Amino acid sequence: MSDATVKPVEEWFENLGHAKETRTKIHFYFQDVLSGESPTVHKVAQSGITATSPTNFGQISMIDDLLTAGPEPDSEVVGRAQGTIGFADLHDTAIHMGLNILFTQGKYKGSTVTVSGRNPIFKTDRELAIVGGTGCFRMARGVAISNTHSFDVETNYGVLEYTLYITHY
Repeated sequence: MSDATVKPVEEWFENLGHAKETRTKIHFYFQDVLSGESPTVHKVAQSGITATSPTNFGQISMIDDLLTAGPEPDSEVVGRAQGTIGFADLHDTAIHMGLNILFTQGKYKGSTVTVSGRNPIFKTDRELAIVGGTGCFRMARGVAISNTHSFDVETNYGVLEYTLYITHY
């Protein structure tokens, strides 16, 4: 880490005792492309039972999904969702997610929020933990609520709605 990066963080940390806790709510959509010419989800590993498992247990994928302000693919871009997802339940279709939400536009540009937890993908109002962040969201904690907005089985294209409830300094 360069001195130019460390100094502002040290100054921020030294003044943290006087900082006011802030709450931020952010709403956006994942454009989740599972196949086709430019997929954003790529399988990187699977277990010995993945092929016969009704829940895809053991399949691990990396994602780099586009985040948009609206559900349409050509909606305003707000960032990227990057990380790992793995099917982690033998009995229910649920994934473990470890994602960084990277904001590439607007007032949060360059900041990240880290989301982790169990995501039972066929349920509604799925709750995931916000476990950290950078930039505007240093020391972030909170809750992310996820819902499937739409999924086209023919094109393997999903649109996922997310609302983040973040507490940070």
